Amino acid sequence: MVLKPDMGAYAVPVQDPCWPDAMPALSMTYSPWQQWGPVYEAEVALSRGTIFPGLDKPFLEGACPCV
Repeated sequence: MVLKPDMGAYAVPVQDPCWPDAMPALSMTYSPWQQWGPVYEAEVALSRGTIFPGLDKPFLEGACPCV
Protein backbone atom coordinates (compact mmCIF):
# COMPACT_ATOMS: atom_id res chain seq x y z
CA MET A 1 0.00 0.00 0.00
CA VAL A 2 1.51 3.33 -1.07
CA LEU A 3 0.53 6.41 0.97
CA LYS A 4 0.38 10.04 -0.07
CA PRO A 5 3.51 11.78 1.26
CA ASP A 6 3.36 14.38 4.03
CA MET A 7 -0.16 13.45 5.12
CA GLY A 8 0.76 12.34 8.65
CA ALA A 9 -2.13 10.71 10.50
CA TYR A 10 -4.43 11.40 7.54
CA ALA A 11 -2.43 9.33 5.05
CA VAL A 12 -4.67 7.87 2.34
CA PRO A 13 -3.75 5.08 -0.07
CA VAL A 14 -2.97 6.41 -3.57
CA GLN A 15 -5.19 3.74 -5.12
CA ASP A 16 -8.23 4.89 -3.11
CA PRO A 17 -10.90 5.87 -5.72
CA CYS A 18 -12.34 8.41 -3.26
CA TRP A 19 -9.12 10.42 -3.13
CA PRO A 20 -9.77 13.82 -4.83
CA ASP A 21 -6.92 13.32 -7.32
CA ALA A 22 -8.69 10.22 -8.66
CA MET A 23 -12.11 11.87 -9.00
CA PRO A 24 -13.31 13.87 -12.03
CA ALA A 25 -13.85 17.59 -11.61
CA LEU A 26 -17.44 18.37 -10.59
CA SER A 27 -17.35 21.93 -11.86
CA MET A 28 -15.13 24.79 -12.94
CA THR A 29 -15.55 28.47 -12.26
CA TYR A 30 -14.83 31.64 -14.15
CA SER A 31 -14.43 34.64 -11.88
CA PRO A 32 -13.45 37.84 -13.68
CA TRP A 33 -11.56 40.50 -11.76
CA GLN A 34 -13.80 43.09 -10.15
CA GLN A 35 -13.27 46.43 -11.84
CA TRP A 36 -13.17 49.36 -9.41
CA GLY A 37 -15.82 51.95 -10.10
CA PRO A 38 -18.26 54.20 -8.30
CA VAL A 39 -19.32 53.04 -4.84
CA TYR A 40 -22.30 53.65 -2.59
CA GLU A 41 -22.10 55.79 0.53
CA ALA A 42 -21.68 53.74 3.72
CA GLU A 43 -25.34 53.92 4.80
CA VAL A 44 -26.63 52.87 1.38
CA ALA A 45 -24.01 50.12 1.07
CA LEU A 46 -25.04 48.62 4.42
CA SER A 47 -28.70 48.56 3.44
CA ARG A 48 -27.98 47.11 -0.03
CA GLY A 49 -25.35 44.55 1.04
CA THR A 50 -22.72 45.77 -1.42
CA ILE A 51 -20.68 48.88 -2.05
CA PHE A 52 -20.77 48.41 -5.83
CA PRO A 53 -23.87 49.58 -7.72
CA GLY A 54 -23.01 47.14 -10.52
CA LEU A 55 -23.47 44.22 -8.12
CA ASP A 56 -26.74 45.53 -6.66
CA LYS A 57 -29.23 43.19 -8.31
CA PRO A 58 -32.84 42.82 -7.21
CA PHE A 59 -33.99 39.59 -5.57
CA LEU A 60 -36.94 38.38 -7.57
CA GLU A 61 -38.48 35.63 -5.49
CA GLY A 62 -40.37 33.19 -7.67
CA ALA A 63 -39.15 34.81 -10.90
CA CYS A 64 -38.01 31.46 -12.31
CA PRO A 65 -41.02 29.35 -13.31
CA CYS A 66 -38.93 26.17 -13.08
CA VAL A 67 -38.71 26.31 -9.26
